[in-house]
Amino acid sequence: MKVTISTLLLVFSFLALNGCSKVTEPQQADIAVFEQFLSENPISSINPSIDIASIYQPGDPLFESVLYIQRNLWAEAKKQLEPMAKNQNPDAKFWLASITWGTGIKNNPIAKKLYMESAEQGNPYAALFFSPKNDICQMYYSSECSEEWVDKAQKLFVEKAKTGDVRAVYYSTVLKPDLTHEQYINAIISAAENHHYYPLVKYSITLRESEKSNQEMKELASDLLNYARFYNFVPAIDALMNHEGKHKRMKGHFYKELMQQGVAMGSNDAWGGYSILSRHNDHLTETQKYIVAKANYLFNGDGFGISFVTPPKEKDALIAANKKAQEKANSVKRVIYIDGAHVPEG
Repeated sequence: MKVTISTLLLVFSFLALNGCSKVTEPQQADIAVFEQFLSENPISSINPSIDIASIYQPGDPLFESVLYIQRNLWAEAKKQLEPMAKNQNPDAKFWLASITWGTGIKNNPIAKKLYMESAEQGNPYAALFFSPKNDICQMYYSSECSEEWVDKAQKLFVEKAKTGDVRAVYYSTVLKPDLTHEQYINAIISAAENHHYYPLVKYSITLRESEKSNQEMKELASDLLNYARFYNFVPAIDALMNHEGKHKRMKGHFYKELMQQGVAMGSNDAWGGYSILSRHNDHLTETQKYIVAKANYLFNGDGFGISFVTPPKEKDALIAANKKAQEKANSVKRVIYIDGAHVPEG
């Protein structure tokens, strides 16, 4: 199984429109458009309900498998996906391929075959994987990367868009060869209004990091990221946490608020930070530190912190601590925020 790297949205966005073109590059005129969007959709505090356009809901055949992938528990995901892939489920093939490439020389051809079959069977994300703009395709399957696959993906998205799939509506638009900047911005806003926040977060990060962005544009980026995080969208929480971390503000109230929200919503980054800060918190007992480290391991398989804490020596105390750790891990919201265009990269 691949060892995943805890990173931000940019690591996830390996399929769609890598790099900035003149069409997707932020412009000063965008400020007025997004300010109008924010004024028409006011939200200034965390939504008590979770309103995210997830690809799968509890009870869907692929829900548990994709939730495992999101939480970096890829061995468990593989066990569930393999039989579904053998039964010719194109979505299962896509997700299985996504956690197979890069795991060994022998596995790369297997992943390629799964991606190809998934694309041929109608999964647009599998077709988009073979875009020339996808660095992963260029690295592992360069001879297969072509614009023909992008055209196929766009046509598949057009068909899916007819069913009301908000992601398909977005990608069927932004993959058009004659896309304009206005269409691109409107597609981002339309997606956000339908609770698909990845495009908004990706745009915000680009806006914040662009050398051409002025202070006003950077402030807009923060406003947009806060908008998405108020709707409990984990990649927005992670982006804001990363920004605070870069400016050495990890001890501030805002960072702690983001971490608390991220832990509750299932952010791997937040859980990692929570585990580290807990170990160095002199106000916690060794048992309390153990419970946090154990909960982190139960949640997403990250057992690194356990080696730095001391478990209770008495059997009953250890059982009680493990129970509390399990309860803490179980309290995390079971919401999928990744999708076919934003898969954790190993």
